Amino acid sequence: MGEAAVAGPAASGSFRFVACVADDVTRETVSRAVAQLGWPNAKVRAGGIDAARRSIDITSPPRLVLVDLAEAADPVNGIAELAQLCGPGTRFLTIGAVNDVSLYRQLMALGVADYLVKPVSSDVLCDALTAALRVEESAPGAKQPARIFAFIGARGGVGTTTLAISIAWLLAHEFKLRTALIDLDLHFGNLALSLDLEPGRGLRDALEHPERTDSLLLASAMVSEGDKLPILAAEEPLEEMLNFDGTAATPILRALSQDYDCLVIDLPRTLDSVGRQIIALADHTIIVSDLSLTALRDTMRIVDLSRALEGRAKPIIVANQVGASHRGEVGQPEFERGINGSLDLVVPFDVKAAIAVAHSGKALPAAASGSKAAAELRRLAARLSGREEVKARNGLLARLKR
Repeated sequence: MGEAAVAGPAASGSFRFVACVADDVTRETVSRAVAQLGWPNAKVRAGGIDAARRSIDITSPPRLVLVDLAEAADPVNGIAELAQLCGPGTRFLTIGAVNDVSLYRQLMALGVADYLVKPVSSDVLCDALTAALRVEESAPGAKQPARIFAFIGARGGVGTTTLAISIAWLLAHEFKLRTALIDLDLHFGNLALSLDLEPGRGLRDALEHPERTDSLLLASAMVSEGDKLPILAAEEPLEEMLNFDGTAATPILRALSQDYDCLVIDLPRTLDSVGRQIIALADHTIIVSDLSLTALRDTMRIVDLSRALEGRAKPIIVANQVGASHRGEVGQPEFERGINGSLDLVVPFDVKAAIAVAHSGKALPAAASGSKAAAELRRLAARLSGREEVKARNGLLARLKR
């Protein structure tokens, strides 16, 4: 392939494109368009909806899918099922042999970027493919998909749930973003318990029957911290085995994306197929660690997993409770040499803040607003919200105007 002609997500190594086209002529046209755009990781294959379903890795779905509907008996339902399989992070472009306005409208109602009628030129395809990536940004008043922030601990007891709650609370209360908290550890999760709440009912049902999932079902399953932070959690009996399909979380994310700006997800360290898909879909995976050798080893293992799943962004590594000598810390410089880079955030161990959180059942920034730990967490929340970048730009502009 030649040099990349498109900036943005498509120019990054994590961008993935899959095309399934029935006829040889159009398939060759798609291949020329992909070569012209210089897209890496592109796959152009023979077939239609069924071929696309077989081609897509549900643990790491593509960002953009082109599907030929020419041979589909029920193209609308076929695309709807394919979209549910891929999840909210995948855009669709369709192509077919019939100029059918009714079909076009039904596909647009599903969120499909465009429907092209054969024959098409490589130039038309290039325009349509690049436009498909900009549909949500360019559409006036269009709802942006919720940003997904996945928190996972490099080992147990490092305060992952405390940090997930704190960031969600800051995003909701201080940055005024509609935020939902999700605890995917249905056996041992303590997200709701940490906020002195009783978990709702319905998360397990949504994961076991994703075809029934909608925003109304999820709303009824949520409990709330105050009036701004709904929580989706469960406490299932330990004697019951839980085994969900790898795509089970995607309808939940899609439904919640309609109502929220940010989804903060507390992942269990078991890393089942659902957890792996969340890491692949997340806008940011935040690895919470202490400075122990055990956490150092497993931090790098999670980083490697994210790379293997072609996660959207390099994981953010947070050292939490730093300064708690009983944890056997190895020292920040040694830890950073081990991870081949700098820590993104260092949250100091704060006894008073920890006691305040334990006694109040509140998020750390609410219980100990003036603590050093809360100040560091605000930095991370600003980064995730995008406000940090805006503030930096404004500061530079202000200095240039002086």
